[in-house]
Amino acid sequence: METLRLEEVLVRDKFENLNGVTRLLTDEITPIAKNYFVLADDVVVRYRRDKGKYIFNVEITAERVKPYGAHI
Repeated sequence: METLRLEEVLVRDKFENLNGVTRLLTDEITPIAKNYFVLADDVVVRYRRDKGKYIFNVEITAERVKPYGAHI
């Protein structure tokens, strides 16, 4: 019971600091994006609330897409 309460508090605290969440997402997504693209600019993560839900948008501006896979 106490563990569940602590988990609820931690989740609530995380989402009360959405700027921190967007920074963390940016830090996590950027290296992945670099595997697929030559970035022209920084990855941008934005959020908004709509009807009680959080909507996150990720913007990646790329110079080009890196080649991957087998080309036949």
